[in-house]
Amino acid sequence: MLTAVCVALICAAFSLSTASAQTAGEPLISPTAGAAGSLFQIVGQGGWTPGETVTLRFTFSDTEPNGQPVGPFYHERQVTVLRDGSWSFPIVVNADLFPFPLYRPGFIVVTAQSATKTAVNSYVYTVGGVTPQGLPPLAELGSGPGGGSNVPAVAATLALFAAAAGALLALSGAMRRSGSVG
Repeated sequence: MLTAVCVALICAAFSLSTASAQTAGEPLISPTAGAAGSLFQIVGQGGWTPGETVTLRFTFSDTEPNGQPVGPFYHERQVTVLRDGSWSFPIVVNADLFPFPLYRPGFIVVTAQSATKTAVNSYVYTVGGVTPQGLPPLAELGSGPGGGSNVPAVAATLALFAAAAGALLALSGAMRRSGSVG
């Protein structure tokens, strides 16, 4: 019974990372946060019209855009949608991205737009490990908007905790049966 409970907890912990990956915003941004010099991938996961051109526009915001386009746009790139309705584009956070230095934490807002679809998501820009104000408190643990980068670490921690708790319970039961515990 105890083993079954531990296995169930471990499976639940790892399904947490799967669920988070499936509920990510469109376009998907991976990783979700970083500093100057970081590389992130922007992915249109599906539902785009094959052969169509998607224009990617970038701006910087002090607040989370919550899926709404914000401007003005400072950088623009284009990508063609593949046959499966998806696309992908890498971006490096460097001086070419914006006409001004990024000296404070904030959100690099990505608007992907084609003739038939528009999607908005953001990359959390950090400075010296400091995240922007307004980021949900559990975002760094992979929960809520702007989160997800540490989901595997959280799942592994939960799995280890479940395994350790199960081992302690099993040891306690074995000691009681042998009469070692009074």
